[in-house]
Amino acid sequence: MDRWRGLAGPAADALCEKLVAAWNEPQRVYHDLSHLVWLLDEAERKCAVIQDAVFVGYAIWFHDAVYQPGRSDNEDLSAAWARSALIEQPRLAERVARVIEMTKSHADASVDGDEALFLDMAVLGARREVYRAYASAVRREFGAFPDPVFAAGRGRFLEGQLSRERLFHSEVYQTECGAAARANMVWELEELRGERFDTC
Repeated sequence: MDRWRGLAGPAADALCEKLVAAWNEPQRVYHDLSHLVWLLDEAERKCAVIQDAVFVGYAIWFHDAVYQPGRSDNEDLSAAWARSALIEQPRLAERVARVIEMTKSHADASVDGDEALFLDMAVLGARREVYRAYASAVRREFGAFPDPVFAAGRGRFLEGQLSRERLFHSEVYQTECGAAARANMVWELEELRGERFDTC
């Protein structure tokens, strides 16, 4: 893919192919190549404030490289893959792996700079129709879970996010997307509580 950043040398193409194959796995509905491309586009939109595009590019490509809906170790396994793949660049490998591990709980991370920008690159503050498509894809991705089980888990996530004073780490995202993200999540939570699963 022409959006690949940062890799060099004879192993670059092979690694890219492996990552594309991983992002194309059939269990993915939201966390698929379209999500990856959206994030890469978002990084391009924020290129003026990104200091290290190589780091951000690797973080995007590897952050959900391993993904099984409902598993609690996706981030750990994705970080491990990054460490292994970038073993010849140990400082970069550790930085990428560490920020991927932070995606387990965005709210708990204490970061700034490019790490903050990467963690803030989410669809939460997008236009309502984009957010609605995201919510619908997440529900389909977790299709193996009955509606009440999904609603309980998703509801806890949304309530946890909405309890935070700030939704984003960086000023640029907080200013641009904070209000929209809060409104989107309030809407989704109301849909879940109303058992309107066909709209989210």
